[in-house]
Amino acid sequence: MKESVSIIKEALLTEKATMLSANHNQYVFSVDMKSSKRNVKDAVQNAFGVTVLNVNTFIVKPKSKRDRMRKNKLGHTTYVKKAIVKLKAGDSIDLA
Repeated sequence: MKESVSIIKEALLTEKATMLSANHNQYVFSVDMKSSKRNVKDAVQNAFGVTVLNVNTFIVKPKSKRDRMRKNKLGHTTYVKKAIVKLKAGDSIDLA
């Protein structure tokens, strides 16, 4: 198994992620593309010392981008795998 630092890339602090953490005790992380739900669960439990009940993962497809500085060359962003982690009632993660 990989280290929890290499599985969890970063915590996402968007408006929707903040609403999920405040209302539903769920946290959103950007994770490694090759990690499974079980790996994400173990990594969060080891890194933050909490009990994970459920993990949902999904892959965000890249968006097309146009580079105006280099004569309108077309490109795209990269694939990103995200994980929504639900914690046991009473547990929380301080992301601030």
